[in-house]
Amino acid sequence: MRRGLALFLLCSLASAAHAQDRIVEVRLTPTARAQIAIWIESPDGTFLRTLRLTEATARRGIGNRPGALQMNSGFHWPYGRREGVLPVWAHRRAAAQGPFQRVIFQNRASEGYASRTSNDASPDHYFCLSFNQSTTSRDALDAVTCASQFNSDKGRYATNDDVGRGYGEPFEDEGGASMEMRQLDTESLYPARRDISAVGTYDHADAARFNTDAREVMPEIDAVTMATLAGDQARSIQLALPSEWPAGEYTIYVEVNVEGDYNDTYDPERFPTPTLGETLHWDFWAKTYGYPYRGQPSVVFAVPVQLTSQGGTFEAATPIGYGSVHGEDGELRTMDGTITDDPGAAPGSGADRLRLMGDARVVVDVVPTAVCSGPNPPPQCFAECDDTRPCDTGFLCEASQCVGLCDIEAAPSTIGDLEVELHEERSWNWAHVRFTAPETLRPLQRYELRVSYEPFEAGDDFGSWGVEAKIASLEDEALVIPTDMLPGERIAVDLGHLQPQTRYYVGLRAVDSCGGASAPVVQEIVTTEIIFTTVSPCFVATAAYGTPMAAEIGVLRRVRDRHLRSHAFGAALVGLYYEVGPAAADVVRGDGELRAAVRTLLSPVVELARWISE
Repeated sequence: MRRGLALFLLCSLASAAHAQDRIVEVRLTPTARAQIAIWIESPDGTFLRTLRLTEATARRGIGNRPGALQMNSGFHWPYGRREGVLPVWAHRRAAAQGPFQRVIFQNRASEGYASRTSNDASPDHYFCLSFNQSTTSRDALDAVTCASQFNSDKGRYATNDDVGRGYGEPFEDEGGASMEMRQLDTESLYPARRDISAVGTYDHADAARFNTDAREVMPEIDAVTMATLAGDQARSIQLALPSEWPAGEYTIYVEVNVEGDYNDTYDPERFPTPTLGETLHWDFWAKTYGYPYRGQPSVVFAVPVQLTSQGGTFEAATPIGYGSVHGEDGELRTMDGTITDDPGAAPGSGADRLRLMGDARVVVDVVPTAVCSGPNPPPQCFAECDDTRPCDTGFLCEASQCVGLCDIEAAPSTIGDLEVELHEERSWNWAHVRFTAPETLRPLQRYELRVSYEPFEAGDDFGSWGVEAKIASLEDEALVIPTDMLPGERIAVDLGHLQPQTRYYVGLRAVDSCGGASAPVVQEIVTTEIIFTTVSPCFVATAAYGTPMAAEIGVLRRVRDRHLRSHAFGAALVGLYYEVGPAAADVVRGDGELRAAVRTLLSPVVELARWISE
């Protein structure tokens, strides 16, 4: 009788809880700067939903912006439509939801022009265009920064009039053997950039509509956009699937791509910098700066899963195929010898853009959500429990009965002491974030830290509000807050990639392993104007990192100023370094491979310096 009553009560709780979404976790370890799309399809191949899409494609608009498809790339390069970035996802999504409107230059002589020919530009807070060849090579991508404020052409929508007059883009055959002008239509597979906060004097009125129009085509775009994941760091991405989806077979796809991923088949000789044609095709800047970005195409992993309340683990070790270099179709090419799949000889290339984690590159965990209320409950269900009789792993004690971890509704407690303060040295674009780890019934899966220009209002969806927070570094990567702190312990992280003299709302919530989320808490900050200071040099480190304002150099400088200079021996070391540093820096600065090696050597020194300076 008691067991039957417990089962009745639990089923009542479970029916309320599992009007909630099903929970799925995708585990992977990408290489640096990987563009990723995750989506799900039914067994018959019907596209159901985009689950995650990295920010460069979903928010920065790299697949649909002004500039020819083949235009070179570089650090935060502003132009050139990367239609081959995630073509399998793009074609399948477009077939299900429809296309976006194509974006072209406002009024330039050609889509092959990197330099403007009319007043068409406004300040750009993200993209830049460095006309310095040493900082626009592929090897310099992780060691440079925008030297100054860049003004870009945000573009406009292509019109039927453009189509009628045959407006197109220059396109060169493989190997640069010949060139043609390809006509452009009015439709694109990708959203335009959605990070334009205000339209400038020389911006086209269309730019103000990019965000709204993208949401009309793809209403879930804000919720699925994720920041670029840090390279070579394992990540678990928690996904919510609708509870009304029937149990059964589904397939989760992961497409991944990285610019400049060369091998013997896909290299700058086969896909070089375009140079053919008259002046009206490619301008001097497009021919001279940046690097030929077209390397190996995207690869696609497929993970068949059983979506049931009892859960399960599913995985994939090798891609099922690869996409087209230029995105002309969404076909899956059969994996062959043209795509690298040899982590030992070519780590991080081709298939290894998702690193092996044991025997798999993608692991999908379907989280059990009705262990005790489902069919054939295990014997651990409904066992009596208390402080002296804990439940087995995967179960928790609720009303003196053991139940499945996700069988009941629960959420971490609200974070009540969030502090957000401007960084003392970078008050125009960094901030300190501090809070206390909350109480939680179940293990924490993640902290969600988001940043918005608009306040968070009651009824807003926190997962679609603003954007994910970024690390305080040159790298444009997601800020991941550790979850291993005990309740009551203080957590501190640094938030980056803010804009000067801007009001921000910074929100935080905790999410547990079953998708239970605490109520968001929000703090407001206003960044300062840029404070230009003269800093004493760190010659070799500056050459290695490409800018004297890199976060790593700031750490080294603080240790030098606070610790080394405070006693005679340390001051003597600093003096010696000033004598030999400039010559050593000259050697490092001109060699991309040497810069990378020096950064590797400096990494443990920086970590030690960071520990000393905390």
